[in-house]
Amino acid sequence: MDAILPPLISSFIIRFVMEETSAEKPAYHGTIRHIQNAEEINFNEWREAMEFMHRFVPLDELQPPSSPQTPIINL
Repeated sequence: MDAILPPLISSFIIRFVMEETSAEKPAYHGTIRHIQNAEEINFNEWREAMEFMHRFVPLDELQPPSSPQTPIINL
């Protein structure tokens, strides 16, 4: 009989910092931390955060979320 493996859980905290600039596109940077081992990196591009997460989670199979049918409204 095959042994049941526990689920692989990876949790992250992502902090974004938006810089006030006069440019049309706001500048941002951030920090991402893997909770299970407390490893943390700083990033200037979302690609860097994705590469970090890819080390712990097989993201190749994930697709970006589709647009929501009902927009989220902050009240």
